[in-house]
Amino acid sequence: MTKNMGKDGVGEAAVQRARGVRKGRSLPDTKAENLSVVLAALRQLQPISRSGLAGATGLTAATITHMADTLQEFDLLVEVPAGTRQVGRRPSLLSLNTGRGQLVGLEVSRSYVRAIRTNFAGEILAVAEQAFTPKMPIQADLDVLRSVIRFVLDPGLPLLGIGVGVPGPVDSAAGVVLEPPNFGGWRNVPLTDLLSATFGAPCWLDDDAKAAALGERWYGAGRQAETLLYISLRSGVGAGLIVGERVYRGAHELAGEIGHTTIQVDGPLCACGNRGCVETLVSVPAILAEARRVGLTARNIGDLHLQAEAGDALARSVKERTYVYLAATLVNAVNHYDPALIVLGGSLVRAWPDLTSAVAHKVKGRSFGFLSKDVRIVQSLLGENVTALGAAALAIDHILRSPTRLLAELNTRPTTNLETARSEAQV
Repeated sequence: MTKNMGKDGVGEAAVQRARGVRKGRSLPDTKAENLSVVLAALRQLQPISRSGLAGATGLTAATITHMADTLQEFDLLVEVPAGTRQVGRRPSLLSLNTGRGQLVGLEVSRSYVRAIRTNFAGEILAVAEQAFTPKMPIQADLDVLRSVIRFVLDPGLPLLGIGVGVPGPVDSAAGVVLEPPNFGGWRNVPLTDLLSATFGAPCWLDDDAKAAALGERWYGAGRQAETLLYISLRSGVGAGLIVGERVYRGAHELAGEIGHTTIQVDGPLCACGNRGCVETLVSVPAILAEARRVGLTARNIGDLHLQAEAGDALARSVKERTYVYLAATLVNAVNHYDPALIVLGGSLVRAWPDLTSAVAHKVKGRSFGFLSKDVRIVQSLLGENVTALGAAALAIDHILRSPTRLLAELNTRPTTNLETARSEAQV
């Protein structure tokens, strides 16, 4: 009996087995990956000598020279003499050319849109914010997004890319906002394509908490952390997990939906259909609802904090209840993810200055074994810019991963009339 044979005489069973085999990388892929490694090292270590760069990346001196030549071809690298006196010729130090172009990081929330302009080093050069209420049809919403972006652009610089942080769920690979809860009916919105068509530059998006986590990893409290869990506490509760330099997404990009994990099995009904979700107990709307239930008249969470500080027993009880549930959430997170660092951010953290220390104290001793002693729990260093700056980092990260292709496109891209676009913006 003859076995069925696949292409090139390989049996079908062997073909099936081969689908699970790790794939190698072609020479162009390897070159692009090395270039990405060098750019990432420059971002962290600049200014640095060629020999220092070779030591940090593990690449040969010849490869570093080739990579440096490639980057200089795209005007992405500058060289300056070393400042210290040495015998013989002073080595030159390499840095990223921060004047090469501009990037935009955009946060789209349920109440506002915030845009920042950065250079390739992630330095914030301009900020704009506008009130925003998402709704369908989305044309008016898109006009708001475009207006805020235009306002921060420098017409004298090429636009390298746009990053967007938006409430999930999202399809980050396709650049599509799927169907965020309480987001005005947005569904399957191809946001990156729409923004790219307007500005003539590549655009990427991610869940807002994942973008914020990337921002803290690159520029904030997590710069030295190998594993970082960022938790966003505001109108919703979200999280982003960074492992090494990468955002962990899960099989369906739902990793980080900590707001919809259960901490009270018979608790309030959540919009997701579950009961006792974290979001029904420690989000800003949930906290204010609890304050009203016990008879308080706080207009916002800042008022509630001031009442508690003034000695109001009911306000203090609402805060303590929030901290108990939030500590339980963090204990679960520590036991599930084993992060080295947890960063707390969002409007609730900014409004309650004692939140981080109070919750960290409650978590100590409740997590599995030694984990509770080792994990650090800190407040975000990036404040209200965390998601927008993380979105800019998202764009930079994509450029670092495929620098040759994207920068080559930039060199051949027609110039957009940004001066006219900016003058039309009203923010």
